Amino acid sequence: MPDFARLRLETAQRIAADIAENASDWAFARSRALDDIRRTLGAVPANAVPSSAEIESAVREHYAIFCPEEHAEQLRGKRLLALELLDALGDFDVYLTGAVLNGCAHADSNIVLDVFCDDVKRFEAALMDRGIAFEPVDAPRSAMGEPLESLGALIYPRRSRAAEGVRFDVRPTTDRGRNPFRRRPDARQRPWEAQGRISAQELRAALEEMSEGD
Repeated sequence: MPDFARLRLETAQRIAADIAENASDWAFARSRALDDIRRTLGAVPANAVPSSAEIESAVREHYAIFCPEEHAEQLRGKRLLALELLDALGDFDVYLTGAVLNGCAHADSNIVLDVFCDDVKRFEAALMDRGIAFEPVDAPRSAMGEPLESLGALIYPRRSRAAEGVRFDVRPTTDRGRNPFRRRPDARQRPWEAQGRISAQELRAALEEMSEGD
């Protein structure tokens, strides 16, 4: 009889390594790991499947063990750019969310901003006014549900030749009260990193506090 708790942990670690080392899509990495279990056991026991929160924790643990300084620098760069965008779009109800906030982002991860606005055209006009070129993109399946529109952009941070991918998920204002990604912080997170979404003011304060602690 397999030790399902151990198998669950090992599966989360395997998925995390695939995400962190290969920049694999989360759904693909999860599917590949479960296929390996299926080939070994003939089926995937329900209590051997790690939750999204467990996979996220395993990703953060992987970075903390194998490349803590490099990953911290990547996160800081993405978060600083996110703050610039949040400030630039201060007329809107906009927040940082996703892997850049929760600490799971790799070098190719998009910065994801939730924008609560019922008028997509108004937000598109604001991006154009700010010189941000964008195009509609497919948003991955999410516990937040389907946005009104997802807009993708490539933005060059200051003093960098490498573009950062940014996705703006425009959501109805009625979704503002929903936050399915808020979680209890794990051992590798600060409380604000587990909030699910964060405003410009909160992000600025968090980054300043981190700088003072260095």
